[in-house]
Amino acid sequence: MEREGKVQFLRHHQGSVRGVAFCPRDRYLFCSGAYDGKVNLYSAQKGDLLHTYNITTLSLARNINAVRFTSDGCRILATTTARRLAIIDVESGEQLGSYDSCAFNGRDRTGLAADPTNPSIALCCTVNGKGVTVFDLRMPLPLDFINDLHGNIIRDLTFLHDSWPWCKGQSAFLSVSVDGTAKVTTLDGKTLQTVDCGSCLHSAAPTPEIYGSMADDGFYSLIMLGGDSISAYVPEVGIQELLQEHGEAPVWKIRYTSNGSMLYSVCDNGMVRRYRRYPDHHEYLGEVFRHKSDIEDMDISAYDEYLVTASKDRTVGLLKLGAPNHGVTEYAELT
Repeated sequence: MEREGKVQFLRHHQGSVRGVAFCPRDRYLFCSGAYDGKVNLYSAQKGDLLHTYNITTLSLARNINAVRFTSDGCRILATTTARRLAIIDVESGEQLGSYDSCAFNGRDRTGLAADPTNPSIALCCTVNGKGVTVFDLRMPLPLDFINDLHGNIIRDLTFLHDSWPWCKGQSAFLSVSVDGTAKVTTLDGKTLQTVDCGSCLHSAAPTPEIYGSMADDGFYSLIMLGGDSISAYVPEVGIQELLQEHGEAPVWKIRYTSNGSMLYSVCDNGMVRRYRRYPDHHEYLGEVFRHKSDIEDMDISAYDEYLVTASKDRTVGLLKLGAPNHGVTEYAELT
């Protein structure tokens, strides 16, 4: 069985790295965005830098605070401190378009999400950070503004599968804010569910399976909320579990592997931690690796082969987790 590799720290940025994201269509391709105005494209298989796309111009500094691929893997979305959402073609590196005066310009990582079922729909935080801008990338102007959705800055946005009980077959997204609330909202601005955790939130991670599909095996779908604490929220039940191994360090990002068996978290202290998911609890497995400074973002490849992190120490962390989770991997000796 293929073992976990040794972490690599890729040093191709001249500023703090604010965002990382894997391509949903290419198992090895991922990108990073940083406070040097650059989006870098890498191969996880070799740890090589493939391309560098410059967003910064001489007239206007556009330091990047979030990056995501569209669901077809053809474009990279990047929000900048110039309040702009830029659209970059992955193959050519050309900037296909941009939307001005629509994105939050804060210095920390901000919320940005691409619809996994529609490559033309995307979300980012509004200029004041408290609302959400909805985009149809086929249109020259933003599709809609959902203003003041939260009472404070939104730190993370993610789309929910329509099987979740509040969605009822319609497209909806989850937002979390430093005001301690998580909200499920439709693209036209209707709030379907509000969860008050009572402490600052920075990230959200729904379990990846279709809602309720694993109940017969003892597993239940839940939403993990990360911030001052890590809370497991079960629909129609409430908060069921608190994970506190990170101590006083705020949790900036949490992600499940594609089969939902493992949970990873990253903190302000630069540490990556790992948990195993059981039917009724999560077991802490320990530290995975550590950066020299705070980690602000993290992503896991489509088949759970690689994990990448974005750190204020100007590096991108790359760790091979093991063999791909699809099919059977075996070693045999032919005689």
